[in-house]
Amino acid sequence: MSAKKPALDLDGLINDLQGFIEFSFREDYGSLQEWIDETINRLDCRCWETMHCSEINCPAYKNECGRCWLIAGTMCGGEIQGKFAEKYHSCTTCKVYRQVIDGDRVLRLREQVIALIHSLRLRQRELIETRSELKILSGLLPICMSCKKIRDDQGYWNQLEAYIHNNSEARFTHGICPDCIDELYPGIMDRQNDRQKP
Repeated sequence: MSAKKPALDLDGLINDLQGFIEFSFREDYGSLQEWIDETINRLDCRCWETMHCSEINCPAYKNECGRCWLIAGTMCGGEIQGKFAEKYHSCTTCKVYRQVIDGDRVLRLREQVIALIHSLRLRQRELIETRSELKILSGLLPICMSCKKIRDDQGYWNQLEAYIHNNSEARFTHGICPDCIDELYPGIMDRQNDRQKP
């Protein structure tokens, strides 16, 4: 089955770009399929039919959008192709992609814009996930110069470890430094060193 080319001219591409720009302002970060449904026409392209592929575990297999080059982890040639950024270049030289573009420069430009937007949305999603995982302490922390407790926003004084534990992702393990060993347990290090001598 050959890919059905959508009718597209430069004005249509400009209108699509305006829609893409408006979509980029949104705060909700839906899935790729929702993005495709809202902004992109579906292609009548079935990579599994064109390539006579029966990899039913491939994420592009029976996918409705028709753009296998936007889908990570496709099984082209029987091997997992990896992330979008890792596979995109080889996808643009593939028979399926070339059949869709069919020498149409405006359609090629449109597909490149779609790929760029897809790439930016993936990066944006990664940054949002990373930011949500980070819990950073910043600003001035009121700390007691004697006992080293920290005053929280409610005015309560907390042990340093408890404050950091509650306000960051840091976790503590406890040990004792050589200076404190000498102060709290005088002579213990000397006895330990004597035992280790041959």
